[in-house]
Amino acid sequence: MGTRRLFLAVDTGAECHARIIEAVSRARAHAPRARWVRTEGIHVTLVFLGEVDESLVPAVVAKAEGVAARHAPLTLRFEGAGCFGGRKPRVLWIGVGGDVPALGLVQKELSEALMEVGYVPEERLFSPHLTLARAGFGGTDAGLWAAARALAAESFGEVTVRELVLYESVLSAAGARYEAVARLPLGGAPAPLH
Repeated sequence: MGTRRLFLAVDTGAECHARIIEAVSRARAHAPRARWVRTEGIHVTLVFLGEVDESLVPAVVAKAEGVAARHAPLTLRFEGAGCFGGRKPRVLWIGVGGDVPALGLVQKELSEALMEVGYVPEERLFSPHLTLARAGFGGTDAGLWAAARALAAESFGEVTVRELVLYESVLSAAGARYEAVARLPLGGAPAPLH
């Protein structure tokens, strides 16, 4: 058996996603050297598991299902933009507002539950965001700040999050592609895809 590169996330919903794609198309001109994420894969990462042994995937689904079942759907807003990296911007992001405390609780419980299948939680605080671009191979890109300023006052709408999604990140020369492994309804039972 092999391994699968997995993470748990929430999606933006079709309406917000369309607005974000339109904004990304405008912002690209400010940071042409940046590595822009594939727009179809924009999401809010809750837990990045990394390489997981294939035999542990059912246990990951079961643990995440248990957490999802205890939480009600929540509403998130996507608005504004900024950069991680201070004066040396490395990552361009869109901000997340709304039921962020509830989302943080879901993330905390996922992290704790997944420790039982070998997950080592990150030490940094959970900061929900949508990653749009990363600095190129130089490690920093001032153009990211220009893109953040261009998007800073924008609102991309809100979505009612009704499920968590377990994704597999499939790496290729064209970049990572994300495939849903299971959808875990908040307050309900999982609907495995494959």
